[in-house]
Amino acid sequence: MGDVARLVVSRIAESKWLIAPAVLLAAVVTFAITASGKVDIWSGRAVLTIGMAPASEFIAQRSGAALAQIEPAQRTVARLSDPLFKESLFKRAAFEPTTASISRSMIASSLRGLSLDNERLVAIELSAGSASDVQSAFRAIAAEIGALHEAALDRQLKIVQNRIHESRNNIAAVENSVDDLNGRVTWGASSPGREQARLSAVSDMISAWTELQGRLRDDAALERLSEPTRLRPEANDLVVTHRSIETLRHSLLAGAAMLVMMIFLTIVVRPPGRISGG
Repeated sequence: MGDVARLVVSRIAESKWLIAPAVLLAAVVTFAITASGKVDIWSGRAVLTIGMAPASEFIAQRSGAALAQIEPAQRTVARLSDPLFKESLFKRAAFEPTTASISRSMIASSLRGLSLDNERLVAIELSAGSASDVQSAFRAIAAEIGALHEAALDRQLKIVQNRIHESRNNIAAVENSVDDLNGRVTWGASSPGREQARLSAVSDMISAWTELQGRLRDDAALERLSEPTRLRPEANDLVVTHRSIETLRHSLLAGAAMLVMMIFLTIVVRPPGRISGG
């Protein structure tokens, strides 16, 4: 080992004018790589609140829960992993030109959803090449999921609104019928039998009117209590963190390259000499 060490030292001494420029060159390369090749990673987290819509069973049978989630949380989580959803997301998002490519790649691999304890809440996490791209991605997610959920909510609300319109028309018709019966009594004589029939008809109409009013009240409450899906992507509602992983990697690679270059110069540049036995 001592002979090898002496050999290496002698070669370094003999090749010092080659080694010095090599070390300087490696240092320049290291600086260039770490300065220009740095890739920043910005990560964001926001919470999606799934909206509530009139439940189909309640609309049809007046039984069960009056409101239901527009979409189960697990289905929303699965939707975030769907490649087709991500394609639609990228079409909506307005990324910065300098980071658009890397942000799309990062988001495609990092976007995920997590169901929280509250069944309506889904935590959404993603990473991108800039803080602006993180916010842009969340705005696109809010728009994309919002459009899908809004369509489902509108379908249910349309049924309820049609029922409200129908109930109001029926209530008006019943009230007109009652007024008509009362008018006949006012302007014409009526026998006891006819009066009894009129009172029975009015009683039936009042029962129908009461039922219609109850249905109208329930449907109006359904319309009022329904709410859309919400994800607020404004900066104050986002948790954004920043880190950089490429600088260390490039530094290690450059250091390894410099070491290899030094070994090459010290061992290979000059032909090997004979090691003396002493």
